[in-house]
Amino acid sequence: MYGAVNSPYVWAKTPDGMPSWDFFDLLLDKANVVTTPGAGFGPHGEGYIRLTAFGDAGLTVEAVDRVAKLLKG
Repeated sequence: MYGAVNSPYVWAKTPDGMPSWDFFDLLLDKANVVTTPGAGFGPHGEGYIRLTAFGDAGLTVEAVDRVAKLLKG
């Protein structure tokens, strides 16, 4: 994870080198969590997704729980 020090955005590396659009689709389809694929920010963004701190804190915690559950299998 990178960011969120002086910015409301966090960059998270995708698991196992998964392309950012594939991870975006997985999170959307299986966890109902919306992120931003890093590939949209150029070649250096590939392999990452961008998360935002804008929004309700409780919903953010719920989204993190959904992603963690999905990644644990």
